[in-house]
Amino acid sequence: MRRSFQLVVVVLSVVIGLLLGGCAEPQKPAIDVTPGTLTLVSGQTVQLAVTRRFAGGPVEHVTERVTYSSSNRNIATVSSTGVVTAGSEPGSVVLRVTDRANDATGTATLTVALPRIESIDVVPSPAVVLRPGASVKLTANARMNDGTSRDVTGQVLWASSNAAAATVGLTPPDVGVVTAIASGETTITATDAATLVQGRTIVFVSGEPAELSAIVVTPNPITITLGEKAQFKARGVFGDGTTRDVTNEVIWTSSDDALLTIDDAGLATAVASGGVTVTAAAKNPSASAAVRGSAAATVQ
Repeated sequence: MRRSFQLVVVVLSVVIGLLLGGCAEPQKPAIDVTPGTLTLVSGQTVQLAVTRRFAGGPVEHVTERVTYSSSNRNIATVSSTGVVTAGSEPGSVVLRVTDRANDATGTATLTVALPRIESIDVVPSPAVVLRPGASVKLTANARMNDGTSRDVTGQVLWASSNAAAATVGLTPPDVGVVTAIASGETTITATDAATLVQGRTIVFVSGEPAELSAIVVTPNPITITLGEKAQFKARGVFGDGTTRDVTNEVIWTSSDDALLTIDDAGLATAVASGGVTVTAAAKNPSASAAVRGSAAATVQ
């Protein structure tokens, strides 16, 4: 009798265990998101990879079988296939991945940064050698925090540490143009105002200045309406083959001031109808003093 009672107890225990096991909640899988933590620059994209893993079971790739959401769509968005795009607003967001079939979730944390200059390369560098009077155009290339490069020649702040040796142009069209003045050396810097990141090159000025061989005046010819103004430019051609703007270094004259006048900067004013010749002559007392160029102008 006692053995029968014990057998009944054992059977009941097994039945109760099976019943309780059948009522247990289904096991939720772990959802793993890769990369789990990342940083992007505005405009960059990245593909998320998602895996599902049950305890003691295999790992499944479910990237295209889950849904995605972003805690702040101004900072970042995520497509239905898991492609994350960094927005224009900096900050951090949580990217949530949901496996609706198993009521399981996973997350990734994203930080978005604005585009920023990390370094500046001035070309040519590390040094340039010029003769007095010669010039060279420098460019500034920025390396960005998103791995790209861009020309920032017109956006940086240019400066010369020794303007007595060489100057650098600050306004268009001479931005970044270095002009050698006299023997010596100077450091030319290009600085990003936002980050203060700086690039540089050294300019050495030595030797005798090249002789001015010719002056080219433009526009030539030109027709000017009575009462209107026109800007003339003078470009010097030197013995070493180089050229540069000498508009403010020459003497400007008009063959007939009664028809057209011109100031020291080459700005002409039409006074009366007729034809005149505008001349730009070298003003330095040297062999180049006889060098001049001219242009034909008609006032009507």
